[in-house]
Formats: sequence, structure tokens, C-alpha cells
Amino acid sequence: MANLPHKLPRKALFVYLMICLLSLIPIIEGADPSFRFIDCPNTTNTYAPNSTYHTNLNTLLSVLSSNSNNTSTGFYNFTAGSSPPDVAYGLFLCRGDLTPAACQDCVAYASRDIVERCPKSKWVTIWYDECMLRYSNASIFSILDTRGGYLWNMQNVMNATLLNEVLGEVLLLRTLILQYMQNKDSQ
Repeated sequence: MANLPHKLPRKALFVYLMICLLSLIPIIEGADPSFRFIDCPNTTNTYAPNSTYHTNLNTLLSVLSSNSNNTSTGFYNFTAGSSPPDVAYGLFLCRGDLTPAACQDCVAYASRDIVERCPKSKWVTIWYDECMLRYSNASIFSILDTRGGYLWNMQNVMNATLLNEVLGEVLLLRTLILQYMQNKDSQ
């Protein structure tokens, strides 16, 4: 690789660059989202099984799950029911780089997980690396919530050798592109 061809076809360079960049995107099909935190602060504000609120909550979670693949923004909110205090308000927010399918997977998983981790609660927020899901029996739309904060991901790289190999390839690609551009400019 010491000698770089002076006229590397642009199309070939572009294809090689795209292949290298796409190899950096982790695609894990069928994996569960990475749980981070759940906020289930009020164990006294609960609902009874088979109550109107329980029915509305099930409707809400079903609608959120089914609409998570239909939104280009990765955000959606919905209200189920019409008579307080049995109204269920909910929303989800997916990470901006997720595909709609990955967003749907996370929201569907969160919809099941949230009621298992915090059963019968009328107010819960759950966070994953990929998405956040929240519901309440009081309106949460356009209302600032200052509780909580951010969570720093302290997990180490699972495969440091692979990371170093990929970084080495990216740096080599960068060097090749710079050499190509210098050779092109000198012609």
C-alpha cells in the first residue's frame, strides 16, 4: 500500500468509503434495548387491575407501540380516555439515529417492561439507551419536568481489539484519502 494509484476512480473511492463507514454502524437485530433507569416514585398512586385506568393504560401503550414505526421524528404522544382521573397520558422519544424499526422495537419492549418493573403505578418514566417511555394519569404534555437528570454510560467497550482494528482502518482510510487528494491537487 506504499504506492497509491494517482488516478483512483472517484466511484471506487466513494464505495470503499461507504463500506468502511457502514461497518462502523452497530446493527443488532432482535436484541433487547439497554435498560438505564426507571422513575417510579409514587407507590401510593396506583390503579386497580381491570379498572378503567388500567384499560386506558393498555390502550395507550398499544397505540404508542404501534405508532413508533410510523413517526419520522422518533417522538409521539397520545391520550387514552376522556374522564379524569382515569385518563392515561403517554409519550415516547427515541434516539435520533435509530431507524423507525429500531425505535418500534424499543418502544414495544418498553411498553411491556414498564408495567412489569413498576406494576399498578399511574406515573412512570423508563429510560433505555435507545428510547424513553413515559405515562401518567395527569397531563405531561408541554409541562416541564425537572426531576431526573442524565445518566453517563460507564460501560467499557465489549471488544477493545475490534474497536482498535476499526479505528486503525478509519485512520488508514483517512490517510489514503488525504494522499489521494494531495496527488490530485499536484496534477
